[in-house]
Amino acid sequence: MLCPIKVIDIELSLPLQDIEGLDGYMQVQALVRLHGLPIGYVKVPITNNKCLATDLSKLILEQHSESIIKRLLEKGLAAQSTATSLKIEDLFDIPQPEYQVNFPLVTVAVCTRDRTSDLALCLEGIRQLDYPNLDILIVDNAPSDDATKQLVEEYPDIRYICEPRPGLDWARNRAIIEAKGEIIAYTDDDVVVDAGWVKALAKVFTENSEVMAVTGLVVPFELETEAQILFEIYGGFGRGFERKWYAVSKDEKMPDYLLGYCWRFRGNTPHLNEESSISAISGASNNGSETLLNR
Repeated sequence: MLCPIKVIDIELSLPLQDIEGLDGYMQVQALVRLHGLPIGYVKVPITNNKCLATDLSKLILEQHSESIIKRLLEKGLAAQSTATSLKIEDLFDIPQPEYQVNFPLVTVAVCTRDRTSDLALCLEGIRQLDYPNLDILIVDNAPSDDATKQLVEEYPDIRYICEPRPGLDWARNRAIIEAKGEIIAYTDDDVVVDAGWVKALAKVFTENSEVMAVTGLVVPFELETEAQILFEIYGGFGRGFERKWYAVSKDEKMPDYLLGYCWRFRGNTPHLNEESSISAISGASNNGSETLLNR
């Protein structure tokens, strides 16, 4: 029998603290971030039902010091500063560069069927998104009752569409037809998206006109059950924290392995129109820190 693992986030711009109340957990799995951007994991032992800040600090420095310095230098070089030199100890105090371009309208599409409890948690995450220009669309795929419709009616800023033809392909293609945004961002109904998800993906698209599709990091929301732990042990959805770029010619089909549980396209991506179809996707692929969701 595997004991639960406590999943937490650690933000390096804030002081590290002891984590208490860990009775019943065998270890802590911490997602390490620097100003919101994920750097990697540390797995920390638990002693007397607590995880010590000194243990966290030691493992973070041992495993991620190079990535931390790289991120700090990138931030320092991107900042508008009159300083003649960069010192590592000063880089923590430099504010994160602000996203300066216009915010394109992004349609966040969630395809669902008869999973209102999962969807409720998903919608709470979507409503926390830090992005000013959103079109949120729920596609209810061949529902057996009106529970999903009733749930969505509680959120006046979210659109509801019923797609009567059963199958995820039909639901996703209906989302394309109904989307109002220049960018279409899909996520599943059992996913909790990060608050910076849409802003990060919009930044990729606006700064790289040649980019037509983006997919990203998927991390576990919790590791409380044996099934969840075994799923992560035998692969999970994670594929690392480094950004990767792929290119296909105009005549090539985009490989399915580049698409995952959170993926988005420009609205003018070739073949994404009312006559097109999206086939069912399996697997997940990550794109560094551009996106983050918990599953």
